[in-house]
Amino acid sequence: MVGLLIIALCARGEIVKRVIGVTGGIASGKSNVCNIIEKMGLFVIDCDKISYDLTKKGGPIYKVILEKFGNEYLLDNDEIDRKKLARLIFNNLEAKNLLNSITHPIIIDDLNKKIEESDEKIIFLEAPLLYETHLDNICDKIICVYLDEKLQLDRLMMREGIDEQYALAKIHSQMDLNIKKSLADYVIDTKGTFEETRMQVDKVINDILKECN
Repeated sequence: MVGLLIIALCARGEIVKRVIGVTGGIASGKSNVCNIIEKMGLFVIDCDKISYDLTKKGGPIYKVILEKFGNEYLLDNDEIDRKKLARLIFNNLEAKNLLNSITHPIIIDDLNKKIEESDEKIIFLEAPLLYETHLDNICDKIICVYLDEKLQLDRLMMREGIDEQYALAKIHSQMDLNIKKSLADYVIDTKGTFEETRMQVDKVINDILKECN
């Protein structure tokens, strides 16, 4: 859909939108990198936020989760119990595939609308599952936020207060981060300090802006 949109804009002589994907692994520092990008005055669409909003009570994803998984995955306030659902999908491949098959099309449709409605020339797309959901096909360039697995594991366990087994299940449920790194146009390694990460982001974004212009 986005590819057709860009072709149509070109045909009418209108502004062509550039989509820059930002991906990585869980707890690799994607949100931190995207916060820096936003502070540079650039527009970022967060796929996790789209998913979160659509999963709220009454939303389209909320409805299909109840239909497929039942009321046992509701909190007392009738919102989805995200932690309980996460425990299920990270330990049950069949449940994970089912959830993905019914939620990803809804999320991608909403994403396409946001891109289409945006007036920005350059749109940064924060998408943890960029390659897994084939969103790389709509990106002009891709940034991989990289962290070696040991540090990724430590940060995830500390951030979420979970044990090593569950943390590894979460990490390994996504595409190998080394593969994402090899496929990306740019790599930002977040093993260092915030300032070191920020300097990498500055360089990458400046290179992208020069190329887009």
